[in-house]
Order: sequence, then structure tokens, then C-alpha cells
Amino acid sequence: MATAWRRSTLCFREPWPLHHPQYCRCCYYLRLVLLIGLAFFLMEVAGVEGRVSSKGCLQRERDALLLFKAAIKDPSARLSSWRAQGDDCCAWTGVVCHNRTGSVRVAELNLGNTNDDERNVPDMALRGELLHPSLLSLSHLQSLDLSCNDFEGTQIPPLVGSLHKLRYLDLSRSNFGGIIPPHLGNLTDLRYLDLGSHDNLYFPKVGHSLDWLSGLSSLIYLDMSYLNLSDASHNWLSAVNMLPSLQQLHLQGCSINININIPLSLNFHLNLTSLTTLDLTGNIFNSSFPNWLWNLTSLSSLELWRTEIGGALPAEIGNLNSLSHLDLFGNLLSGPLPDTLWKLKHLTYLLLSYNFLGNSLPMGIMNLSSLSTLYLDNCSLTGPIPSELGNLTTLNTLSLESNLLSGLIPHEIGKLVNLEYLDLSINSFEGDITEFHLSNLTKLYDLFLSDNHFLTIAIDHNWTPPFQLYIISIGSCKLGPRFPTWLRSQQSINTIHLHNANIEGNLPEWFWNSFSVIEFLDLSHNKISGHLPSSLQNCTWLLVVDLGDNKFSGNIPLWIGQSWQRLRILRLSSNMFDGNIDPQLGHLRDLQIIDFANNKLSGSIPHSFGNFSTMISTSVERLPSFDVPILIQVAAQIYSGSESITLVIKGKRLTFSSILYLVKSIDLSNNKLTDEIPKELGYLVGLYNLNLSRNYFKGKIPKSIGRMSSLETLDLSFNNLSGVIPQDLSQLHALNHLNLSYNNLSGNIPSGNQLQTLDDASIYIVQCSAKEICMFCEELQRLLILE
Repeated sequence: MATAWRRSTLCFREPWPLHHPQYCRCCYYLRLVLLIGLAFFLMEVAGVEGRVSSKGCLQRERDALLLFKAAIKDPSARLSSWRAQGDDCCAWTGVVCHNRTGSVRVAELNLGNTNDDERNVPDMALRGELLHPSLLSLSHLQSLDLSCNDFEGTQIPPLVGSLHKLRYLDLSRSNFGGIIPPHLGNLTDLRYLDLGSHDNLYFPKVGHSLDWLSGLSSLIYLDMSYLNLSDASHNWLSAVNMLPSLQQLHLQGCSINININIPLSLNFHLNLTSLTTLDLTGNIFNSSFPNWLWNLTSLSSLELWRTEIGGALPAEIGNLNSLSHLDLFGNLLSGPLPDTLWKLKHLTYLLLSYNFLGNSLPMGIMNLSSLSTLYLDNCSLTGPIPSELGNLTTLNTLSLESNLLSGLIPHEIGKLVNLEYLDLSINSFEGDITEFHLSNLTKLYDLFLSDNHFLTIAIDHNWTPPFQLYIISIGSCKLGPRFPTWLRSQQSINTIHLHNANIEGNLPEWFWNSFSVIEFLDLSHNKISGHLPSSLQNCTWLLVVDLGDNKFSGNIPLWIGQSWQRLRILRLSSNMFDGNIDPQLGHLRDLQIIDFANNKLSGSIPHSFGNFSTMISTSVERLPSFDVPILIQVAAQIYSGSESITLVIKGKRLTFSSILYLVKSIDLSNNKLTDEIPKELGYLVGLYNLNLSRNYFKGKIPKSIGRMSSLETLDLSFNNLSGVIPQDLSQLHALNHLNLSYNNLSGNIPSGNQLQTLDDASIYIVQCSAKEICMFCEELQRLLILE
């Protein structure tokens, strides 16, 4: 028997002779298997298991897909190829069929809303009952991707647990709501589950337990980011520990352990020995590092971004010798950092920004020979940059912004030949930075040197850089009086920050012609003069223009309202512009900040100013322009973008950056504007700040202003307004700063609601005529004589 077994296992290398009985027996069995297979095939074709359509896929599966299409909304016609007229459904958009069971079956539905331009994702989304019961007819479905679509707040239905053959399920960013059904635990073959709910307005949550995860023992990838797990915080770790095959775990912003600290030690065996990625970003643990973390020795990526983990980084970090990505941004860490950190030879990405590391730049960093990305922003670092930093030639990102670093910027920084992103802004560097620092940085893409007040940008004006910049930020350095001619060769610039750079005189004509793709332009707080040239209208991509605090003159060009259709912020304050405000500015529907204060503008406010769609809306939409993050996708959740702006609000100069996309403001103060305030301004119910002070407006305060429900600041002081103060102003429930002083207003001061809290009498002071002033002086003199 043993001999026969050994013989049979070798039959492919040593075939039986043709006359051998065993050979005939093998042929018999082979024919039998082929006949049975043929019978099943004929049964399938004949309709015993299901009728095959004329071009391949099963009729009932095609019908199920058509039912699915009929049950949902498809505003952009993404499923236009799904037609009822005899088509092969395997050729339809997003449908993938396999032929592994002897018949053609739908195995994958790839309907994720993948769009390169995230601003258009909502317009392309499938909407409605995206997990329709018709999908249950796809009995061989293994992969289902509905990511970035829109459930419109409806709950994931329990029927999802009946799709038993699923191995891949992606419902991320799809706006589902309610409770996550525990029926997902029935999908025992599942390898990949993504329920990540970034930007979900319906706040889906998990019930009181995650025990259903134990049914997913084959799971390799799990993402439940931004699901509310607060009710399941008590057993989140033990539940995840039931997934021995898990390699990636993403639980960003899940409200884990808000009230109870992360367990520092465990009373059960840790099964997560295969885990390579752990992301607990944005869960407020408020504790020190847990001891069990250092037993996850397979980790290659650890992200604990903004978890309020505090204290010193333990030396046990050295146990994670496979670690390549470490993100501890925005915590309560204190220095010094352990030497074991610098022994992690595979480390390529290190983000320690916004911690309390103190002291000088750690010399141990120089041992990380594979490091490509280093963020040490706002870590209270002091002293100079060591020249040895130039030895980290693998670096492509170096950010040391917002520290207390000082001294000269070493020439050795020019040895970082792979550098693409360099941010040394907001420090105290001194001396010169020249082309010799930058001449070898052929890959440089973003350069930030702003707010180093003692640093001189001494780059030769005739130098031609070997790189093409996307962002240049060198404001508040010693740069002027001449505009840097070496920027002329930069044809791909998106963002220019040259504020407070001592630039004087007219800008060269080439400047206005060279940057046609620019989106952010900040030349504020200089001494630049001249008119805005017509060539600037070619910059049709502009989103933010800040030319405030200069010496520009002439009219505000008429073409702005025609050419800058994407504009969101226009700041021209504190210049010498004159003439009328063009009504075509009202065509800039996305405009949210207009600041023309402190100029010589005359005429009336155009009635078209009531047309600004963004100011009419009370909703908050993150500026698409600010998808350019300060830390390039690292701090995108803290900062809106690389733009900041200074406005006068509530009588104070305030600088906005992180919440700039929230600000909606009109400031036309200190000009020579006349006529009545147009009632159309009352349409701007989303406006937060309206400042029309120090002009020559006359007539009554429009009652329509009372409809501006978001208004927090209203300043109409120092005008020639008359009549009674409308009672409608009492409807401004958000108002916290009001100034109507120095007008010719009369009657009673309105009462009620928010106005009751504004009890400073000076905001209603009435403007006196010359005769009244003389009478007041005579009376004052008489009183003084009597004393």
C-alpha cells in the first residue's frame, strides 16, 4: 500500500505504461470528471442554475444590477453604460466578472467615486439606497467599493451581512448614518473593511460593543476612522485583539477613551503580532505611552497624531526596529528624546512637531541615514542648525518652522540634493542666504523662509535657479528695495508671499506676465507703487489677492469682476486707489472677503454687492484654494492652507490663518463713499463683519440689515446717516460689536435680544453741527467761569 501511494505521487514524473491497468483506470476517471463538468455546463446554459444572456453574464445578475441602478440617484450619469437592451453586464462601468466556477459571474462592483478633483466629488456621487436588496442576487460578489458616494444619512442595512462571499468592502466617505450593524461580523471571508467616515455630516457610531469583529478572523485591513466608538471604548482593544491576521488598523478620531485612559498594561495576551500599521490619531487619551505598544514589533507605521499622550518618549521605542513611519504630532511630549530613537535605521518619516522638546536640534538625527521626511515645527528648539544636517542626503522634506533657532543657515544645507520642501520660517536666523545655499537643490518645490527678521535674502538678481518653485514665501525678511529678478524664471509658481519685504517702486512688467497660474498673491506691507496693469487679468486662477498697505494708485480695474472669477479674498486696503467701485465686482460669486479700507474711493456701493453667493450662504465651505496645506498633507486638519490675512475687526487688527476659510467680511471704511447704503446688503445673511465707517453715507439705516443673521460686527460710525435706528437691528442675535456713533440719528435706541448686552453709550453718540459745537463750547466756558 505504501509503495502504491509513493508511486501515485510520482505519476507526473514517471507515468504508468500505456498497457498498465492503473493507466486505464486513470483514463476512466478523467473521462468521468470531464463528462460531469460538461453536464454542469449544459445545465447552466439550459437555465437550471440561471439563464446566460446573449453576451455572457447571467440574466438574473444583469437584472439585479438594473434594479440597483433604478433604486439610486446618478446625477452625473456614471452608470450610463448600464442598459437593459441585451448588453453584457460584464462590460458595464465598474462591473468585473470572473469565470472561476464554470460560468461567468459578477465578482466585483467598483463604484467608488474616484475623482482627481476633490471639489467635484459630491457632483459625481451616487446617492440613495446604495446597499439595495438587489445586490443579494450577486451570490458570487467578492469585492464591493462604494466609497465617496452618498448614503444621504441612511444607515448601513443589516442585509450587508448576507453578502457572504465578500472579501473586500469599502464604504468610506459615503455619508452613511446611524448605528453600524453588527451583522458585518457575518462576513467571515472578509479581508478588507473600510468604514472611514472623514467629513461625514451624519456622525455614524458603533453600538455598545465591538464583539462582532471576532467573526472577521481573516481581516487584514480595518479602517473605522471618524466613527464614534465612545460607547465601545471599554473593549475596543480586546475586540481588535481577536483579529490575529490584522496588518493595518486605522481608528482616527473615533472618540476612544474620552473618559477613561488608554490601558497602560493588558490582562490578556496580545495577538496583534502581524500588525504593521497602527493609526489612533485624534483620540484624546491624556496619558503616557502604554507599555503594550512596544510589543508590536512588526509595526512599520505608528501614528498618534494629537492624542495628548504626554511625558518622555520611552527608550522602548527602540523595540520597534521595523518602524519606518513615526507621527507624534501635536502631543504633550517633553524632551530629551531617547538615544534608541536614533537607532531605528529603517525610519524614513519622522514627525514630532508641536511638542515640547526644547534644547538644540538633536544630533542623533544625523544617524538616521534613510530619513526622507523630518518635521520638527514648533518644538521650542534653540541654537543653530548643525552643519552635519547636510549629511542627510536622503531628505526630501525638512521643516523646522516656528522654533527659536538662530545663527547662520549653514551652506551645507545645499548638500540635501533630494530636497523638495524646505521650511525654516518663523525663527531668528541671521546673516545672508545666497544662491550658494540653493544651487544644488534641483528638486526644490516649496521654499519657506518668511518671518526671519534678521535674515537677508542676498541672492544674485541675475541668477537662474535650477529648480521650478510651486510656493515661494520669503516675507518679513530683508529683501528689497528691488524686486527679486531671479524669480522671473519660475513658471510654475502657485503661491507668492513677499509681504513686508521692503520692496519699493513699481513692479517690473515681467512680474505681471510671468505668473499666469498663480492662485495666492501676497505683496502686502511694502512700498510698491503704480497702477494695476491690464496684464494681471491673465492670472485667471487667482483665489487670494492681498496688495494691502502699499502705495498703489488709480482706479480699481474694471476687468477684476470679469477675469478673476475664482477669487475668494480681495484685500486692497491702505493704498491710494480712487474712483468708483465697479458693479461688476458683484459677479464674483465666491468672494468672501473684500477689504478696500483706507483708500480714496468715491461714489456709491454697487447694488450688485448683494449678489455674493458665499456671503449669502450661512454654510461653511472650506476654501478649495486652501487645499495647499502648510505642512503638505500633514497639518491639513489644523491649518486651512498656506495663506493668512490681517483684517480690522471690532476696531482691532486681527490675523487669520487656521480659520480664514470661516471669515466673511466687507470693509469699505475710511473712503469717500456717498449716497445711501443699498438695501441689497441685507441679503448677505452669512456676513460676519460689515464696516462702512468714516465715509459720507446719507439717508436711513436700511431695515434689511436686521436680516443679516450671522453679523457679529457692524460699524456705521462717522457718516451722515439720519432717521431712527431701525428696531430690526434687535434681530441680530450674533451681534457683539456695534458702532453707530457720529451720525445724525434720532429717536429711541432699539431694545431687546442682543442689543441689551451692548450697553456702551458711546456707540450711539450723535454727531454735532458746527453751531451745536459753538454752543457747547460757550456753555462749557460759562461753567468754568462760574467755578
